[in-house]
Amino acid sequence: MFGSNSCRQMSVNNKVRDNQDQARNRSLPEGYADDDSIDLLAVFRTLWRGKWIIGFCAVLAMLAGGFYAFRMTVPVYSATSVVALIDRAENVSPIEAVVAGFPASGSGMALYTEVEILQSRALGRKLVEKLDLVNDPEFNPPPSDGPRTSLRSLVRSGLMATLGVEEAMPAPPPSDEEILENTITKALSVFSINNRDYSLVFSIRADWTSPDKAALLADTLAQVYIEDQLQQKYDATEQASVWLSDRVVELRADLESSETAAKEFNASIDLVSAETLTAMNRQLKDLRERALATRRETEQAKEKQSALETAVASGSRQAILEAANDPRLERIALDVEQGLARQTTFDTRLAQVQARFVGELSRLEEQASALESSAARMALRVDKQSQDLVTLEQLEREVEANRLIYESFLVRFREISIQEGIQKADARVISPAVVPKVPFAPRKSRIVMMALILGVLVGSGIVLLREMLNRGFRTAKQLEQATGYPVLGQIPVMPIRDRSKLVPHIVKNVTSPAAEATRNLRTSIDLSNVDHPPKVILSTSCVPGEGKTTTAITLAYHYAALNRKVLLLEGDIRRRVMDQYFNLEHNLGFVSVLSGDAELQDVIHSDEKTGFDILPGENTSVSAADLFASEKFRELLMQLRDKYDQVIIDTPPVLLVPDARSIAMLSDVVLVNVKWDSTTGTQLEQGLGAFASVDAKVAGIVLTNVDPKGMRRYGYGKDYGGYGYGRAGYYGSR
Repeated sequence: MFGSNSCRQMSVNNKVRDNQDQARNRSLPEGYADDDSIDLLAVFRTLWRGKWIIGFCAVLAMLAGGFYAFRMTVPVYSATSVVALIDRAENVSPIEAVVAGFPASGSGMALYTEVEILQSRALGRKLVEKLDLVNDPEFNPPPSDGPRTSLRSLVRSGLMATLGVEEAMPAPPPSDEEILENTITKALSVFSINNRDYSLVFSIRADWTSPDKAALLADTLAQVYIEDQLQQKYDATEQASVWLSDRVVELRADLESSETAAKEFNASIDLVSAETLTAMNRQLKDLRERALATRRETEQAKEKQSALETAVASGSRQAILEAANDPRLERIALDVEQGLARQTTFDTRLAQVQARFVGELSRLEEQASALESSAARMALRVDKQSQDLVTLEQLEREVEANRLIYESFLVRFREISIQEGIQKADARVISPAVVPKVPFAPRKSRIVMMALILGVLVGSGIVLLREMLNRGFRTAKQLEQATGYPVLGQIPVMPIRDRSKLVPHIVKNVTSPAAEATRNLRTSIDLSNVDHPPKVILSTSCVPGEGKTTTAITLAYHYAALNRKVLLLEGDIRRRVMDQYFNLEHNLGFVSVLSGDAELQDVIHSDEKTGFDILPGENTSVSAADLFASEKFRELLMQLRDKYDQVIIDTPPVLLVPDARSIAMLSDVVLVNVKWDSTTGTQLEQGLGAFASVDAKVAGIVLTNVDPKGMRRYGYGKDYGGYGYGRAGYYGSR
């Protein structure tokens, strides 16, 4: 059985969801699109409905902002000193001098470096010392002499005493160095340094509560910066001067040493000059050429002697004559052939020629050896002189180099000495700070404006959050879109608080907006089934206090106004309230009829004011659910169908007890009352699901207790004026 009930409940929930899906397909909720995007117009309408909340928050925030801006804030003044960086062209030393000025190129790195110098703690320390800010109470307020008796300290001491925690010992007073560092930090926080675009100009801005001190701080920092530049140059120049002085002494000693070495070496050699060495080289060349020529003549003489000896050995006179090449020997040879001379004469001459060849050869060999020996001695002498010349030239070059270095450092030393007296800073103040007349902060108008904007945002957030947290229904369109059921009527709230005054009110005000809305509901019910007009009408709700009884009474009255026979049956026997609306003559009800203790005509009360009959309930020990599910109640309801044109049943809320579901199975029309801006979607979904579980015929929904002022406040008054809500409605007061 449990499984069957679960399946049945699942089918019921699916049915309710199908109805909701069909409704959403017909018309999407206001403020949403089919892609879950936000409808800006709906958001604007929501904000417009909450305009008074937004306005209140805006005014409150603006007042708070104005109080803060004009009463609590301390005015801050801003003074600016402008400093320009300059490349000194009149420096005595060249660009590559030891003490270089600010780079003429104005590179980005150099500019950033200057900004960091201006913001450095070293410069801040000099500023603090120059203005004696350590003793300035604005920068270093003196500690309070008395004990701390603030509310916060008292509460803290009390809590610690209660918890048994010992209060920590007070911190020791800060040292002088800590005070100085804290003052430097606070002083640096006053300044903001900015480099103006495409220039070597810096703005030094000081923000302080005193206009005079703001200007003093800006100008003093600029002055300290320039003085620091000069001091840095003085220190660098002094250091360079000392270094150059020591270096000049060392270089002078090196120069003297090299000069002495060159002189001593020059005195130890025989070299006259480089020209003499050149002449010796020419002489050496001449000797070598002569020795070579003599050696060639010697070889030729050897060849002649060898050829003569060969011819003599051959015994050929002709060969001897050719080898000897002697004219006299040739004449003797001719005389010998003619017989004019003897052979001995020829041989004697031949011996003389041979002796001449030997003597010539010997002479040439001796001459060649002498020349070669002289050339060798000359070559040794030239080599020695060349080495001495190279050494001498090297010593002379070293002397010259030492002299140049010495003279260069000596000149630089003199320039640095002169530069010490003409140092100028690479920066100058081009625009001293002017004492401001008007504070730049706080900007009171901006604070008030920001507070106003913040108030509007907070108010808007409250309105939107309230709209998001609201789970009630305010329009018929919302109901139809959420449930898929039609809204048959919208009943405005009635100006009554006492239940006994409801009937006189509806009888007296037959043309009121509530009366016209109830007639509209009556028409919607009749048209819900034209072929078979409903006779048994059930009025219920999901939770108590949603106006179901009021709807049942007013609907019964307006059906009776059509000269129909109408019966109002009190179906809420657990909590009987009909005797609070009507003056009932007896305490009997339909329970006595079902039990047989009374007849039906004896328990029916006829109300002359309204023109309809009332069948009240009564207390019983029998379960109400079993009573309404009994066959006797079904028969009673059939009997009432035959006797009356309309039977209107007021039942308990469907989510509290099952009575409404039992009676709904016997009814022609089920009206679910939903209280305006109160009943949640979850409650309504559960209530409709409960009726769907028994296949009850829910004809539609009635939106009750509609507040005309609330409709206008939420921006729906214009749309629902035609329903008679408010003065602008068709049935409104004129």
